[in-house]
Amino acid sequence: MFDFKTPTKDDVPFIRKICENYGTMGCDFNASNIFIWRNKYSIKTCFFDGFLVLAYFRNGNPWGYCFPIGEGDPTSVIAEIFKDAKQRDITATFVMLTDAQRDRLCAITGYEFTFTELKGDEDYIYTHYDLSMLPGKKYHAKRNHISKFNRSYPNWSFTIINRDNKADALYVAEQWFKNNDIPFAKSDEYEAICIALENYDRLNMHGALLYVENKPVAMTMGSRINQVTFDILFEKALTEYEGVYAKINNEFVKTLVGFEFINREEDMGIESLKKAKMSYHPVAILKRYIGVKKDD
Repeated sequence: MFDFKTPTKDDVPFIRKICENYGTMGCDFNASNIFIWRNKYSIKTCFFDGFLVLAYFRNGNPWGYCFPIGEGDPTSVIAEIFKDAKQRDITATFVMLTDAQRDRLCAITGYEFTFTELKGDEDYIYTHYDLSMLPGKKYHAKRNHISKFNRSYPNWSFTIINRDNKADALYVAEQWFKNNDIPFAKSDEYEAICIALENYDRLNMHGALLYVENKPVAMTMGSRINQVTFDILFEKALTEYEGVYAKINNEFVKTLVGFEFINREEDMGIESLKKAKMSYHPVAILKRYIGVKKDD
């Protein structure tokens, strides 16, 4: 049976090394994301034969195992997942599978699976060039939003989050929750933002703030998934400042020098959020699936 445990801050560097070497663009294998959301989603990890096995727990047992990641052949690790589930007297359910992982799972095991697409859990992937340059007709509206923001608020300023302005990032988040009638003190996302800010350096977070006349009006934060993909975990803004989201997004991406792709994560099945993410014209939408072995 796997020795699963809740990941700690000390586990983050090792998790990050495995995830970065694996090369996935999915936000679920961002080491910072795993730590930040470990309590909300009851994420536990185990290291077996050089592979990271990540599972989501419910009632003391995994309700979903992720595809093991690491270098080499994962066949023995996948076999161990089935063994672990049998010892726990539960079904070995694989979750957050990409198309490639789904195909590989079938090829390795030789089993037939029933796969169900996880709607709302797709990651939206963009190129750094598109989000930083906003080229061509398809980004005309975005450029207009930014131009209007610049004209309306000529005294805007932009800065990277550091130890001296973390409180401003939290202020924006709190105002966003208040404006959306969400009690931030009871919000899992607010807790996640607090965890990210409290562990900012340890988690290799990188974020930014947008000000209008020295008032913080937008914040964003993320961390790298690997050497070519950056993951934007949080983006909050005060919408009374027209064009503020387009502005913070564009200014922040310009700071992500060296990254080829930007992951703006999932839409959670919210139609307005899906529309907003599609308006930036993703180059890929990383679908996810649940897989359960068919009965013999």
